[in-house]
Amino acid sequence: MLARRHSTAVIKLQKTKLKVWRREGNSPCYKELSTKLKNLLHKEDLDFNEIHLNKSSPKAFFNFINSRYKNDQEIGILKDAKNTQVTSDYMKAELLSNCFSNAFTEDKSTNTDFPYRTNHFINSLCFEPFIVESILSKLTPKCNTTPDGIPAIFLKRTCTSIALPLSIIFRNSYNQAVLPSFWKTALVKPLHKKGSRSDPNNYRPISLTSAVGKVMEKMVRKSIILFLDDFKLLSNSQYGFRSKMGTESQLLSYQNKLVTNYLSKQTTFSVYIDFRKAFDTVGTKKLLIKLERYGIRNHLLRWLENFLSNRTQRVIINGVMSEEKSVLSGVPQGSVLGPLLFLLFVNDIGDNFNSDYLLYADDLKIFSTDKSSIQRDLDSLSTWCENWQMSVAPNKCETIAFYHSKRGMDKDTKFTIGGATVPITSRIRDLGMFFTSDLSFSNHIDTVLRKAHQRVNIFFNVLRHAGFDTFIKCFIIYMFQEIPH
Repeated sequence: MLARRHSTAVIKLQKTKLKVWRREGNSPCYKELSTKLKNLLHKEDLDFNEIHLNKSSPKAFFNFINSRYKNDQEIGILKDAKNTQVTSDYMKAELLSNCFSNAFTEDKSTNTDFPYRTNHFINSLCFEPFIVESILSKLTPKCNTTPDGIPAIFLKRTCTSIALPLSIIFRNSYNQAVLPSFWKTALVKPLHKKGSRSDPNNYRPISLTSAVGKVMEKMVRKSIILFLDDFKLLSNSQYGFRSKMGTESQLLSYQNKLVTNYLSKQTTFSVYIDFRKAFDTVGTKKLLIKLERYGIRNHLLRWLENFLSNRTQRVIINGVMSEEKSVLSGVPQGSVLGPLLFLLFVNDIGDNFNSDYLLYADDLKIFSTDKSSIQRDLDSLSTWCENWQMSVAPNKCETIAFYHSKRGMDKDTKFTIGGATVPITSRIRDLGMFFTSDLSFSNHIDTVLRKAHQRVNIFFNVLRHAGFDTFIKCFIIYMFQEIPH
């Protein structure tokens, strides 16, 4: 939370109040001074809020609200596997580093049984200085700690001067298929998800990578995206990390099919799939095979192979770093190319499905009015996971039936994956929306309103001295986050 110094008048009044208390106790004079101090602090709090909340910069306003609204994100005392308390920043960083590293898997075998998806390939990439300068000029001016010690704000402010030398570095890196080690190192900041804050398993890694390296990644990514779009190589069922496609588009498509079946008095069965650490378990060798089949070959493939190999990461807590750990698998977290590479890795997941399916990155749902069709597709998914060394968490998967009749789901309805039964539910959260079996959105609306009321109460407590305009700003910034759909 942002700190402020009290005025000289407040400090003087506090000292006077203390002297009166010591001399007279809870006397009328002491009570009068207490009232004056309370009113003065009230006025200071109001002035302090208005100074920060009425700044012209939206970012300054946003940062101030966050400092007053968000819970403390410091990493407190952790407990290791033996239930021993871990208090020092270094030991906490080491414990979390080991925990994050446990998600990695060894690429056991190379599966070459993957057909070519195109005879075309990307010929060359352009690293002209004017393109580099354009990307640099659009960077967010952050001063975040990076592995190479070069913050984005420096790159942005010197974009005209450094565009040419950077373009030469990028071109040489591409031609030689070699990347500086700093570009393949990540600083990991732990972020609490939910549950006990003392359990290291309840934290997820937020990776910070080189800002310079990400500039080159943006140029590479743009060329790959243009190529994939030209030859329509990405599945139309994938909505994650794609331009002009997002959660709203997928939800509309999904809901349209559900309502169509509902009006036809047909029951739609949907199975939601949860992958275990999907982004962290992608095998590098397997990924490179798929990239080559999708037309990413020659220099670009060799460059990506170097990009994916010998990566390292270190956990950082309060400026204290853990020892360096090798990243054995997965697409690089915190990188520009990582999400796109993951999309290509799972792009064929539904090739043998007979049911409808939708993807949002690693969020998969399979749905149909035919129960047997869904079960066959779940069996196909199990085979795909076995071939490509991915795994599903059956206990975290869920089944829901959207039905027209009041009888509900048949008692004999059961879906299995990998021999385990998928749990059944009547309410499920999907990309921020809550669906119920009767396709009524009253439950979703109630949930959103409840969260909105909670935030309003927080604002009244935190910004109790703020004016009407301030609350309007808060509503626009924060309430709209709770009502996206």
